[in-house]
Amino acid sequence: MLKIYIFIIFIAVSSLYSNDEISKQIWGNLILGSMLKDDLRIELDFEPKMQVSTEEKWANIDMTPLIEYYPNKWIDLTAEIVIGYTKQTNDINSIEFSPRLGVRFNIFGNIRQYLPTYEYLQLKRFNLSTLFRYEYRSLFFNNNSSEHQSRLRARVETKTAFNHDDISYDDTYYLFADAEGYFNFGKEVEEVFSNKARLRLGPGYRYNHEHSFEVLIIYDLAKNTIEDDARNDAYAINFRYKIFY
Repeated sequence: MLKIYIFIIFIAVSSLYSNDEISKQIWGNLILGSMLKDDLRIELDFEPKMQVSTEEKWANIDMTPLIEYYPNKWIDLTAEIVIGYTKQTNDINSIEFSPRLGVRFNIFGNIRQYLPTYEYLQLKRFNLSTLFRYEYRSLFFNNNSSEHQSRLRARVETKTAFNHDDISYDDTYYLFADAEGYFNFGKEVEEVFSNKARLRLGPGYRYNHEHSFEVLIIYDLAKNTIEDDARNDAYAINFRYKIFY
């Protein structure tokens, strides 16, 4: 299993050096989390990004504090704020403040208790949920301009365990996949707030309750306005390390 994961990572990294025009990036996440109570969790996400495909410099670092509240088994409520700095071009920099509110519906994790279990299909291997978030993005540029936009984000995400019957076990290898749509409200703001679709896919490893690691391939398809044609926007490989206290 480990050899397969290493091969997938090798293919993903090699793709960063292909010759097509799409922006190629490397992302990282260090995510620190802790349970304050049985129904309340906090998290702090440090996320650097860097473009590696062109001479034009683009780099970003975000810090995102998050709080999640679990009123019942079916629903998670989330609140977070992105605080970020981006080198947009060789001459333009920006600072971002973007609060988000969201709700996650844990679909399969709860209905599977009512479904029959077969020896060849252990339903605890699978985790399926949907996440809807509203965000208000504010970017302030070093040329004294600013951009503001409301946006809805809708995501479907899943995890599938390989080597255990339950994805919550320690020493578990799994596959992570999700698809998310970004939909702007109000006036059309080109480039910075594109309507887009994002796909993420990659292997993960849960060492224990406190530590897990993922390597994701990320592909963005975007368009500046509703009327524009979709374009290949970005390809990234994302290394994610999670520490849960």
